Amino acid sequence: MITAIVFDVDDTIYDQQAPYCQAMEKCFPNFDMSVINQAYIRFRHYSDIGFPRVMAGEWTTEYFRFWRCKETLLEFGYKEISQTEGEHFQAVYEDELENITMLEEMRMTLDFLKSKGVPMGIITNGPTEHQLKKVKKLGLYDYVDQKRVIVSQATGFQKPEKEIFNLAAEQFDMNPSTTLYVGDSYDNDIMGAFNGGWHSMWFNHRGRKLKTGTKPVFDVAIDNFEQLFGAVKVLFDLPDNKFIFDVNDKKNPILELGLNNGLMMAAERLLESNMSIDKVVILLRLDKQQEKILRMKYVK
Repeated sequence: MITAIVFDVDDTIYDQQAPYCQAMEKCFPNFDMSVINQAYIRFRHYSDIGFPRVMAGEWTTEYFRFWRCKETLLEFGYKEISQTEGEHFQAVYEDELENITMLEEMRMTLDFLKSKGVPMGIITNGPTEHQLKKVKKLGLYDYVDQKRVIVSQATGFQKPEKEIFNLAAEQFDMNPSTTLYVGDSYDNDIMGAFNGGWHSMWFNHRGRKLKTGTKPVFDVAIDNFEQLFGAVKVLFDLPDNKFIFDVNDKKNPILELGLNNGLMMAAERLLESNMSIDKVVILLRLDKQQEKILRMKYVK
């Protein structure tokens, strides 16, 4: 049974690609924006492999930020940039981060969890001041007690190390065997939760593929923000939700119902904003049955 839930921040609570995209357009106008999704994923990759060197005292935070920008651009055939250009990109990127907002589906999810009295927490990798600024900007303290927020740099550990999850379990007063961790990074979030003995939900809305031969260790996977509310709601609306995480279940009709309900709620909101059914079907990747239901309800 799941009794508590802990979230990642970057690209889980908010769409991190949006400020990255804006900064790239402003700083590198000749960059091929048709590959921005792939570039963002690689930018996150270089963040993940570079930040440990900051933690180890080998690099300054400033050099790390320049390096991840430079390496991402080089990988996509862009000319090598100077450190000054990299620092300018970081400054613009941070300005864009000032505009981040919690996505509506995430707000609905947190409101629901709060109404149910479900204990919540945050574990995020990154520089302490930088990440706490995001937590405050996103309004997460309305849902999460300050004592249940952990930033890697302040601990000396980082995801996917089990130590940061062990520390969180103790500090948050949560039992790993009944706690669900939600994050977008398989290597950091899902493997980290697994290492710490937690349950996990892989929020794979960027469509990342697992490396060949990788054995999935998550309990649930969703691939867009619209599914999040339905997936979480069905967990905590049921009197006994432990069977949702039965590894012997090849197909779980209750969980599928929750995911479907979340998608259909999102579809109806989009239609009410005057988006066409055709666009909604493509955007949310609805199946034929879901499309049929919408057309029956909205096409006169």
